[in-house]
Parts: sequence; structure tokens; C-alpha cells
Amino acid sequence: MTLAQQFAAYHEWRNQLAGGLSDFRRWLSDNELCDAQTDQRIDRLLEKLREDRLHVAFVAEFSRGKSELINAIFFAYYGNRMLPSTAGRTTMCPTELMYDMSKPACIELLPIETREADTSISELKRFPDVWKSIPLDTDSPDAMQEALRSVSEVRLVSKETAGRLGFLATEESGPNAAIITAGDQVEIPRWRHAVINYPHPLLQQGLVILDTPGLNAIGAEP
Repeated sequence: MTLAQQFAAYHEWRNQLAGGLSDFRRWLSDNELCDAQTDQRIDRLLEKLREDRLHVAFVAEFSRGKSELINAIFFAYYGNRMLPSTAGRTTMCPTELMYDMSKPACIELLPIETREADTSISELKRFPDVWKSIPLDTDSPDAMQEALRSVSEVRLVSKETAGRLGFLATEESGPNAAIITAGDQVEIPRWRHAVINYPHPLLQQGLVILDTPGLNAIGAEP
């Protein structure tokens, strides 16, 4: 049984369970056995099933082929790499690959400056105005590549600013490193987190992939 078949079976089981709960609520109502508290509990269970997702994190050292593997699984249809995976220009921030049918295909980017506030990424997901959104043209491989290239964007800041954002100035690349360029300027990732909303069949069924720049990328978060 392939991963796609296993996940399809899980998706079908989840739908059947949701259908059973809905039928049970109707039966309670038809037999005048339902009350507000029971109805609310069933609503919470149904909402939990609708929001249920399976998260899989790709974790390894810096530049070990995580993005390349994701390209092979989810973007092979395009016949080219969609996520940046070449040496020196790989994924620079933790990147979620998922699908939310209430949103158009897009990539949402969280500026690195948000690290200065003591606010978690999960909290910031409730404030869409904080994120930069770039539409994804899923019919155009070139447009897809151009949009997804944003996860490898960097910016120049002072060593002081880099340290305040959780990066260490060094001559070597890495998930928690600010690359020294010249004088007091260092290179850091432009984005703190990225969410790619992409209508792949596995993602439509509730799978979420987390691509990390390296082992310390999540640990560097406030």
C-alpha cells in the first residue's frame, strides 16, 4: 500500500466518522434526546475532524536534500525543481506545504523582523496582515519557480541587528548563521516562515509538510 493510498484511506475514515457523528446528532434530535451541551460537543468534534491534519517534518543538517525530496514528491509534474534546492540557494526559512481550500494558491511569507516581538508563529497566523502574500500560478512552471524562489531570499543587516534576530555572524552557512559579507554587514534570511498553499491531492486530504533549513532552524525561534 503506497503512502497516497494509506492517506486516502485515512481521509475516507475521517469522512465516515464525521458522517456518523452527523447521523447520530440527527437521531438524537429526532428522538428529542438532544440538548444544547450535547449539540455543542458534537459541533466541536466535527470541527476538529475538519481541521485535522497530519504534519510531517523533513529534518536534517543544512543542505542535505530535504527540498530536493519535496520537489520529487510534490512537484515532479512540472518536470523541474520548484522549491530552490541548488547549492547556496536552498530553503532559507522553515516552509510549510499545505492546502486550505478557503484560500487561493499562494505563498505567504512572514518577515524576519517579527522575531523581535515575543510572538510565536502560530499566534501570528491569526493576523494575515502581518504576512506578505504572493499568488501562485499553478499552470505556469516558470511563474511557480519565480514565486517559490522567495523562500531563499536574504537581506543585509548589521551584526547587531542579526544578533537581535537570533543569528550568529560566521563565515560558514547554516540555519542559524548570518553570513559575513563586508564590514559590519551580514546576510540573513529575509523571511522567518513561509506557508505554501498548493492544491496537491495529498495536501488536499490534510497532509502538511514542514521543510526546515536545518536542525536548529526551529530551535532558534523565540
